[in-house]
Amino acid sequence: MAQFTSFRGLRYDCNRVQLSKVLCPPYDVIKGTARDELLAQDPHNIVAVELATRYGEQATEEQYAQSASLLKQWTEEGWLTRDDSAFYLYEQQFEVPGTSHIRKRRGVLGALTLEAFGKGVQPHEHTMSGPKADRLNLLRATRTNTSPIFGLVKDEDGWIDGLIRSVVETTAPTCEATTEDGVVHRLWRVLDDETVNGLEAAFENESILIADGHHRYETALNYLNETDQENGGENSVMMLCVSMQDDGLIVLPTHRVVKNVEVSQLRTKLRELFTVERLSSLEDLEGMLEEEVGTTRIGLILPNEYALLTLKDGDKPMDKTKSDAYNGLDVSVLHQLILERELGIDAAKLAAGGYVIYTIHTKEAAKYVQGGEANAAFLLRSSPVTQVQEVADAGDKMPQKSTYFFPKLVTGLVLRPLD
Repeated sequence: MAQFTSFRGLRYDCNRVQLSKVLCPPYDVIKGTARDELLAQDPHNIVAVELATRYGEQATEEQYAQSASLLKQWTEEGWLTRDDSAFYLYEQQFEVPGTSHIRKRRGVLGALTLEAFGKGVQPHEHTMSGPKADRLNLLRATRTNTSPIFGLVKDEDGWIDGLIRSVVETTAPTCEATTEDGVVHRLWRVLDDETVNGLEAAFENESILIADGHHRYETALNYLNETDQENGGENSVMMLCVSMQDDGLIVLPTHRVVKNVEVSQLRTKLRELFTVERLSSLEDLEGMLEEEVGTTRIGLILPNEYALLTLKDGDKPMDKTKSDAYNGLDVSVLHQLILERELGIDAAKLAAGGYVIYTIHTKEAAKYVQGGEANAAFLLRSSPVTQVQEVADAGDKMPQKSTYFFPKLVTGLVLRPLD
């Protein structure tokens, strides 16, 4: 089993910076001009290190070296300072999208020893080569875990949750910041031996399911194999572990918008396997998707049309090499029976890009189609965490971007140098 330990974090000196101005979202959601806008807030924004160039562009060796140089410079100048070894407790307070409900999600930030998948660490999604190459080049240059991986633990006895509560509900946070999306980020540094020992013991027999950060975990494994330094900082990776019992664990669906395909006969073709019910508005479609039913439901948006697809009973041409847990996912049904079977968007085309746009926003999905930028959109329901775990336990991986754990972890609260 992988071990979860404290580490010497590298953090911004909050006497010198306004913390909210130097944090950034995960690298893969910083699109377009967002990198420049973050740097306009403060030239010491961590995005200058985290993204060597704009996301989606291929960075040069010199740009990765510049990221490393900035990190070294900021540390030498005191913008970033090194802590003694500690665990960190991280709380995010946020409003659940589409509601007025306020939730808090809490987790433990530590260093997880790297293990091959299946040895106490489970993936749940497929990865792509491009992001892994970028993250490996950045890790080579900086020798620093710049952002945490997001992991889930079952914590069936509530021990981890209890240890977290004992700290965050009785002591003031070490630092706090509110980002532009309204999410409040709070961090506690845990130094006392009793709590540190308790946390280490609590994780001894826990298997960890990666919720977000598959590319970075595989990158860390690749770097360990490349350096062959099993006794150095390379043998661990920074991870936030959240209990599956946490009330703030929110999973949003990621909808699929398709383009460059022919959809004129799609509704007729789908009637073989689905009941197709036409609806008058996006709001009606969203309401029908939210109803509790025991079978797959998928929302369909075509130009000037909304429809609800309900999977019919009976045998389906699903992938017989996959588990029942995998084949029972709405997203698996969408990918196999609609995207691939009817629209010809197979795994190779998905990997190549140019056919599918991903979004968590239903209105954005509809806008793409009604505005003529895409041919159709498919709205999905969220996958419960228990369903994600069942797929991982069966040895399968969900299609890429099947889950969106909300909110995303912020980058810049704590960094973990390997040296």
